[in-house]
Amino acid sequence: YLFKGARPTITSAPTQVGFGAPFTVGSAETNVTSAVLVAPGATTHAFDNSQRLVDMEILGQGGGTVRAVTPDEPTLAPPGWYMLFLVDTAGVPSVAKWVHLT
Repeated sequence: YLFKGARPTITSAPTQVGFGAPFTVGSAETNVTSAVLVAPGATTHAFDNSQRLVDMEILGQGGGTVRAVTPDEPTLAPPGWYMLFLVDTAGVPSVAKWVHLT
C-alpha cells in the first residue's frame, strides 16, 4: 500500500465504544471501503493468541464522517484497546486511532 496513493485520514474518533454500538469517525474521505479494529500485539513464546483483525460494517459515509458499528459479541473482539483503521478502495489504511472497546 505504500505506493498506492495518500493514506486516508481520521480527524476524530471516539476513545470508547460499546459492543453492537454504532459510532462516528471523522474523515473527509469518500472512498472508504472498510473500518477495522486490530488488537495490539501480546506475543509470548513466539506466537500471539490474542492476534485479531475485526472487520466492522460501515453504515454510511458522507459529510466528513464515516459511520460504523462494532461487533455484537465479545467472543469476536474481547473487551480492550484496539487500533482503528479506515481502509480505502486501493487497500491503503489510515494512520490508526486507539479505541477502547467495552
